[in-house]
Amino acid sequence: MEHKEHIEAIIKRTFEIIKEVYDYQQEKFEGPKISSDKLSRIIFPQKRQEDNDNKQTITRVSEQELKLIFIEQLNLEICEGNWDVYYSVETPTEKKYRFTGEKPPKQDDSGRSANFDLVIHDNKFKRIALIEFKANNPKSSDYLKDFVKLNEENYEGKVLRYFIEIVKNADSGTSNNLQEKVKGNEGIFWCYSLEKGEIINSPIK
Repeated sequence: MEHKEHIEAIIKRTFEIIKEVYDYQQEKFEGPKISSDKLSRIIFPQKRQEDNDNKQTITRVSEQELKLIFIEQLNLEICEGNWDVYYSVETPTEKKYRFTGEKPPKQDDSGRSANFDLVIHDNKFKRIALIEFKANNPKSSDYLKDFVKLNEENYEGKVLRYFIEIVKNADSGTSNNLQEKVKGNEGIFWCYSLEKGEIINSPIK
């Protein structure tokens, strides 16, 4: 298998596992609702949310659960798929960027190094895939920062790029909103709805 095939198989399995975790392993359940060998041991925790006088406890969904389940599946692919790669987390970029102020984020040699959420390396420790994770459809500027990094670090064009996201739920408005935020980057964007249990945007048609 090519690197791209391995990574996209991991993405699809990650979505399958995170859906089961969301359905059966939330902290509010006080224990898993089912027993399954393929489930991750991660759970979605609870958090207190205060809105004026309304206080409630909700399930927190973040990119951290997505990233950790992806890493679990990455390790499984390495062990079982005869895939000789390595990985690093919070990996510094080679170029410098400016992400502050009112102007759009951009590559800027007078700026500072940024980080990728995850980088996959070959067996000579060369970077072969740059990956960013996101959750809950944040504001457009959060997407722009990640896309600038992913697009500017070219490594002679020999690197794969992935932007992987989860949302709690999605309708046609959500999908249209996401499409607007990732315009020009559709070829690297994968998004999964936890409530619908399906990929709502991906570069594979």
